[in-house]
Amino acid sequence: MFITLHKRVLNLRNALVTAHGNTTERHVIEISVSEGQFCGWGEAAPLPGFGLESFEEAEVALERWVQDPEQLPVSPTALSGAATALESLEFAKTGASLPSASIAVQALVAAVAVGDVETQVIEAIESGYPAVKLKVAATNTDSDIERIRVAAAVTRGRTLLRLDANGGWSSKEALDVLSAVSGDDIELVEEPTPDLTDWRKIVTDTGVEVGADEHLNSPLETERILELGAAQTFVLKPSVLGGPKSTRRLASLAKEHNVRVLISSFLDGPIALRAARDLALEVAPHEIHGLGTAALFVEEFPEDVRPISGRISRP
Repeated sequence: MFITLHKRVLNLRNALVTAHGNTTERHVIEISVSEGQFCGWGEAAPLPGFGLESFEEAEVALERWVQDPEQLPVSPTALSGAATALESLEFAKTGASLPSASIAVQALVAAVAVGDVETQVIEAIESGYPAVKLKVAATNTDSDIERIRVAAAVTRGRTLLRLDANGGWSSKEALDVLSAVSGDDIELVEEPTPDLTDWRKIVTDTGVEVGADEHLNSPLETERILELGAAQTFVLKPSVLGGPKSTRRLASLAKEHNVRVLISSFLDGPIALRAARDLALEVAPHEIHGLGTAALFVEEFPEDVRPISGRISRP
């Protein structure tokens, strides 16, 4: 087996402002694994602030794997990229092809200024997105309330509105913000606080359902979420969960507990987006997934991962 690594930088059109900080570019390691005429592809791209390995650590881990292919990397994004490439290679060997299909995806809005939020949400609706996810908890609660109200006024009756706090609110802040807006306008809030024991009260007091994301990186935390019934949705990022097989296991576990599953991008490049699209089609083909991120980049992504009328398609 022959492994090659290729580094590239992808640039965001606008800085993405979240509770973890600002992101303006993505440093990506593209992975190819070949045996004879067959080749598989993967991608590793850690993101600062999300509790993962650094880009340098991922690169070192992958370079060690190149030297000893029998020993998979153990760091999260390096392992996910390697596992994706290996599964891609095994599928290529079968000579099979997947049927043409498409899935619905959401638009991502992280603008800080209220006017920009309104403009971007309107643009998303006019582009045909069936859901919009608004990043919150990066400024202050007054700003969040105003931004959510503006987004809700635009989306109401037209498309779904989701929120993502990335664990940036305290319990009081989450309750203050979500109680100040109409819970009927919000389909979901991801990771409202860093303490998952807050989440049941948030759901009960505000009527807004909770999605788990970053907490799913830890098997112990995942177990606690299920024991406490803390989340109604699992937002699964294959790029940090160990690749396709690990993501499938988590999806199956979620469904056993009547927890909805969404597949989400980690601001991925085209290779990881393509793999995530195929997983979404496999495990939850009728959901609206967090895979509409190609439009956020300056670089033009391949057509099969670019959203068209709120969907991405497998040719």
